[in-house]
Amino acid sequence: MTRLFASLIQAIPRYALTVAGLLLLVLFLLLTLLPLQIVRDHLTDTAYLQGLLIWAGLALVFFVPALSMLIRKIWFFPGRAEPVSASVLRQNLLQFNDQNIPIAVQEKGKALVALWRYDDPNWCELMDLSGMKRFLEMRLLLDERTHTVTIRDRFRKVNLELCPVKVKPALAAIPGVVLAVPVETDQDLAVSRLPVDYTFKPKELKSPVVNLILNQGWNVRYTLL
Repeated sequence: MTRLFASLIQAIPRYALTVAGLLLLVLFLLLTLLPLQIVRDHLTDTAYLQGLLIWAGLALVFFVPALSMLIRKIWFFPGRAEPVSASVLRQNLLQFNDQNIPIAVQEKGKALVALWRYDDPNWCELMDLSGMKRFLEMRLLLDERTHTVTIRDRFRKVNLELCPVKVKPALAAIPGVVLAVPVETDQDLAVSRLPVDYTFKPKELKSPVVNLILNQGWNVRYTLL
């Protein structure tokens, strides 16, 4: 409990900076709308609407990368030890598959993907009982030059009503980001926790994986894109 409380206290500045940065970003975009508002009386309704649509499109193109950069800067966690090699880290992450826990790590080309074992008969019924309608996928991109793992979160809908006979995940995944603070004890709890103790919240997946990476001496960076 003390470690958990300390971790939450340490996370407050990250959350505060994220909110402040988001507000400043929105304020900046609203300020870029002022020129159009100033000349509003000199424009026809059609011209004003066209200008508004152009502004909205440009604002969206700017907003998403800017928000991703903000998250990358604020949600960076340094490794806790001397970094191991990329091959050793990959192997240690894949060892999640050998444990009696609902976390799986799959190889997808050069990247790794951490997700719930939604297609495992021993776990999918519990996921269905928990009310799971979508699950988190974490794409792990390893950069051995900087010893940094960049994590891209994606959410995918899943139908567990026919579990374990048939599980249907959606083809499309929706980008998102889970701003979870890694609590050191979560890695041990993932192993000692009973199956019925899982609520299958994104943090229960993200924290153990992030902790393993940090304990292997690698940095972790969250990103939206």
